[in-house]
Order: sequence, then structure tokens, then C-alpha cells
Amino acid sequence: MSAPTTPRWLLPGLVLLNLVLKGLWLGVNEMAHDEPFTVYWSQRSLAELWAMMRTENNPPLYFLLIKGWSALVPFETAWLRVPSAVFSALTVWPLYLLARSLSGTRAALTCCLLFTFTNYHYGFAHEVRAYSLFALLAVLGMWLIVRSKYKLHQGWSSALALALVDILLVYTHFFGWLLVGIQLLTVLFLPEFERQRRMVLTGLALCLLAYVPYAAIFLARFGQSVSQGTWLEAPVPEELYNMIWRWSNRPVLAVLFLATILVAAWRTKLSDLGLRLGLLWAFAPLLGMFMASFIMPIFLDRYLVYAAPGFALLVAASISTAVPNERITVALSVGACMGMLASFTPWQDTGLHPSRVVAQAEAWCGQRCNLRVLPEWYWLNYNAAENIVYLRDPMPDHLPVDGSHARGEYVRGVPMSTVVVVDAGSSVQDPQRSWYQKLRADHVTVDSILADHKVWVYRFQR
Repeated sequence: MSAPTTPRWLLPGLVLLNLVLKGLWLGVNEMAHDEPFTVYWSQRSLAELWAMMRTENNPPLYFLLIKGWSALVPFETAWLRVPSAVFSALTVWPLYLLARSLSGTRAALTCCLLFTFTNYHYGFAHEVRAYSLFALLAVLGMWLIVRSKYKLHQGWSSALALALVDILLVYTHFFGWLLVGIQLLTVLFLPEFERQRRMVLTGLALCLLAYVPYAAIFLARFGQSVSQGTWLEAPVPEELYNMIWRWSNRPVLAVLFLATILVAAWRTKLSDLGLRLGLLWAFAPLLGMFMASFIMPIFLDRYLVYAAPGFALLVAASISTAVPNERITVALSVGACMGMLASFTPWQDTGLHPSRVVAQAEAWCGQRCNLRVLPEWYWLNYNAAENIVYLRDPMPDHLPVDGSHARGEYVRGVPMSTVVVVDAGSSVQDPQRSWYQKLRADHVTVDSILADHKVWVYRFQR
């Protein structure tokens, strides 16, 4: 069976649409959250980067990519986000081919437009983080398996291609192994992919072999997460619906999409391959990570980015099979895409403004103060807001990565009468906020202000 044909302009047009949309507003939002972490460590030496990898849950591929990219372009927020935007835009290429092979041209177009107009994916396209690359590689790996189904001859080239994609996947994000698991479930539980079992198992063996140099670090980080827990908490059942809501932009769309999926599953008795693959790809990670989080909390929206394209495929395949009437099917497809477009807000403010924190701290510090930032990781956000160049060329009094930072006489050990504390969530590490109790006991005046989302600035004066 050959894959359905498609107008030559359609697929390049979808990629171009994504490139244009995801190239807009790249610099509107401030660099915040984990972005400064990526940028800072991408600028360090390979020895420093490797040492960091031993204590953090971050494989090296994206850091190396940004290291190379930042050497070629201006060291500015918008330019540093370009790779993520490009990766997100390119994702529609294999996603379209995959959906078209399984469910036809109309479903493929619907699937890609749902992906294009999802605020969830657009956010990752504007972050200096690995998630858009993670999504691209996840879709590409699934496409290689689907593509192999329609090839008359199974050869080593398919297995080698899948192995290469999976190697890049697991060196991009630790949860890449979960997507490899989805690949295995696909060929084990969907009989249409029985011929692809050898291909997937061969690719897995090569991927494991290539991961040997990093296996010790991965196992150490995994063991620590199991024994000591993660910074997340066990989710409540509502989070399952909230995740589908994020993939659908709005609650009403989430409900309509779920209803369509149920109708299609009932009407077809799950005979449609696109429907079944979409269910496996989207809901196995969604439910699996939810259940696993009661042992080791890992349920977080960005950690499910590899499953989100599967949901777009599932919705598109469901629309194509929910009703037998062609006109109604077309109307449902148009309605779904228009609903996503109407709720698509690429210009939306993320609500993170580290520059406001810096401005408030500097205003209270004046010429002399003891400035502290808690927890220590927020120093990177603070200094990126001061001047992004500090992430590339740190100075001792601008970017202390060990968490000790002071202004004025305090550097020489002389106590200051004014202490300014930036609290970006110290209660996670110190639930009793012992630092506050200690400073409050020694200082008469205490001022505080909410300078940014969940970031407080305090001023203690004697």
C-alpha cells in the first residue's frame, strides 16, 4: 500500500507557516525560568559542563548545540531562541507525513494545524530549552516506524536511521527513553507493525550501545530521584484533565476533543490505525507518568511534550472517523482548526519579569547593602536580567555561581546595615524559612514586595 498523495505546495506551506509564526515575538518575553541555566552552562568549558552534568538531570546535546549557535549569532535573547523555533516549525514535516500515511491528507492537515496553533507548543518554541528539539525527534522516530510499514523491503537503513534519531533523543532529554518505550509498545501491541519489531529492537540495541558513556550518570541521577524524590509533588486527578486542556488551548475545546475521541472509538471499535496509534502515543505517557508520580513525582506539563503530537494525531484521526458523512467531517475539521486559531495567543506575556526583581533590589540596595538571592539557582535569572552578557562572561561580583553574592563592604566581611533578600521560592528547600527568622531578629525594619510571579523582595534594616 502506498501513502496517499498530497499537493506539492501543502507540506512546504505548513512548514513556512510555522517558521513565520514561531519566528515572531521571539524577544518579547524576558529570558526567565530555566533559560538562563541553559545559556550559562552552554558558555562554560567542556570540563565544567561535564562536571555539571554529573549532578543535574540534563543530557549534553542541547547545551552543545547552543554553545555552537551562540558563537555564530548576536548574544541576545531572541537569537538564542531561534533553534527552538526552527525545531518546532520543522516538527510539522514528519508529523504531516505520519498522519497522512495513517489517516489521509485531510487528517494530516488537521493534525498539523492543531499542532501549529497550540499555545503549549508555541511556548516551547520560544524557550532556550531542549523541549522543541525533543518533540521533533519524538515525531521523527514515530514517523520512521510508520514509514517502514509501507516499505516493501525491510533493511538495515531503517534500523540505523531510527537508532540515530533515538540516540539524539536520549542525549537531548532523559525522558527520551520513555518515547523509546512508546516505540516498543507500538510494535508489540499494534499488529500492523509486527514487521517493524526487528527494526525497533535493532535500533534500541544500537541506542543502548551508544549510551554506554553516559549510562553511569543516568543511573546515578535516576537512583537519586527514586531514593530522595524530586522537587515535584504527587499530582491530583484533575491534572490529567488540565494536561489535555493545555494541549487544546481552552477547556471547551478539550471537552469537545475528548467527546470526538470517544465517539470515534465507539463507532470504529478502534479499527482505525491512526486512532489506535494516537491513543497509545498520547495516553500511555499521560496515564503512565501520572501513576508513576505517586512513587517518584515526574508529572509536569513540559515533561509530556513528546506525547503532545500524539494527541494532535488522535484528535485528527477521531474527526475523520467519528461520523460517516463527508460534509460533517469537513465541517468538524474546519471547526477544530478555527477553534484552535481563535484561542491561539502567541503574543501572550509569560508573566515572568526578572527585570522587575532586579530594579526593586537595586532600588533598595543603593550604594551599600548585602544582597542575597534564594534559592541559589535564581542568581542566573537575576544576572541575565541585569545583563545577558554576564551569562557568557561572568564576573566575580556579577555572577557568583556558588550562591554567595554581596555588594559593597560586605565582600570584605564588614556587616551591612541593610540586607536585601530576593526570595524566588526558598520554602522548597527551607520550609521554615530560617533565613527570615534570623534576619528578622537582628533588624528593626522589614519591607517586602511581590516583584514578580512568586518572587518576593525583602529589605531588612537596622
